[in-house]
Amino acid sequence: MSQTDDLTDPEVIDQPYEYFGRLRETEPVYKNEMWDGWIVTRYEDVRQCLQDDEHLSVQVEADRLRDSSLDIPQTKEMFPKWIIYLDPPDHTKLRRIIGEAFNPEMVANQRAEVEEVTNSLIEEMEQQAPGEIEFIEQFAHQLPVHVICKIMGIPLEESDDLGKWSTDIGLTLFHYYNADNRHERTEQSIREFTQYLQEVVKDRRENPQDDLISYLNQAEADGEQLTEDEVVATAVLLLFAGHETTTKLLANGVLELQRHPEQMQLLREDPSLAPKAVEEILRYQGTSKSLTRGVVKDFELRGKQIEAGDRILLSQAAANRDPRKFDDPDTFDITRGSMEHLGFGHGTHHCLGAPLARLEARVAFSQLVQAFPEMKLATDEIEWTRSPLVRGPEELPIQL
Repeated sequence: MSQTDDLTDPEVIDQPYEYFGRLRETEPVYKNEMWDGWIVTRYEDVRQCLQDDEHLSVQVEADRLRDSSLDIPQTKEMFPKWIIYLDPPDHTKLRRIIGEAFNPEMVANQRAEVEEVTNSLIEEMEQQAPGEIEFIEQFAHQLPVHVICKIMGIPLEESDDLGKWSTDIGLTLFHYYNADNRHERTEQSIREFTQYLQEVVKDRRENPQDDLISYLNQAEADGEQLTEDEVVATAVLLLFAGHETTTKLLANGVLELQRHPEQMQLLREDPSLAPKAVEEILRYQGTSKSLTRGVVKDFELRGKQIEAGDRILLSQAAANRDPRKFDDPDTFDITRGSMEHLGFGHGTHHCLGAPLARLEARVAFSQLVQAFPEMKLATDEIEWTRSPLVRGPEELPIQL
């Protein structure tokens, strides 16, 4: 694989572990002139940067979009309100509110719903066996969207619109550079998503229910409630993140279990391995490949002078296969069970939805391998999401 600074190059997209892995071993803090920023690839360094709120900022990335010449006013207004683009102390208030909603008891209470939806989807798939299905469309998308709609109090019949809006938002958020009219599509979907949720939020203020939008309307942090705009923005993010990234996790997991049939057999024989299997999928083929930060204060990393105003790309993909941290890191082993991977980030911005995503994946993988012992890939050609930040197959045809 030839050296390139183009992070959207097909080889870099298709084989990120080779590209970023080579940087990790030869130049772990690398100035990428084409991207106009630094790439950090070793586990210790990526982890350190993820918890460094003194020198690094997520808000700078939102400011960069806001200050750009792009004519996308709705997007520029929405993204800076999201917790993923807020630095402390603004981040602290919102995280406390959302974190209380996604507490262990709430997540545990979703198990029956997750199992019921999983069983229902498997029954629909069984009607097509033996035959071929498109796994993402028929399962990986359906499970998380059912669950997050239930939690948020959104009618399931709205899920098609939610799916379209979320896909379009991802085009800009995840930098799908090759997508046609990606900024325009994001702008239109944010406008429609916002208009829809404004009505839902207003209704829940007048008619509270046992759902997350009602909770956000009423929640307080330090005696202060969220504004209506903050509730809408947070609801957009939770509905988007609640299924878009988990869909990729489920697809990546089934793909790797198919590519490693001996591991799938281990899980089939011992369903108690499901939690370890999920952690290994997050490490070996996680949804999140990289996270970006803006530099707000000069610092030095491995002899390189990083200056305020610079950008940093933190490669989780490379860090999670760093041999300094993980033994035999390029081997997929569901008995490994390490939870020290960075698949959900680390530090202040560690993913709040991680417990729910873990629950959905554990239930899904353990039940799928039992229901379809002959399941196998129906293609050798995988087209990967054309993003430098997230990873997942565009389609996943499965023979049941």
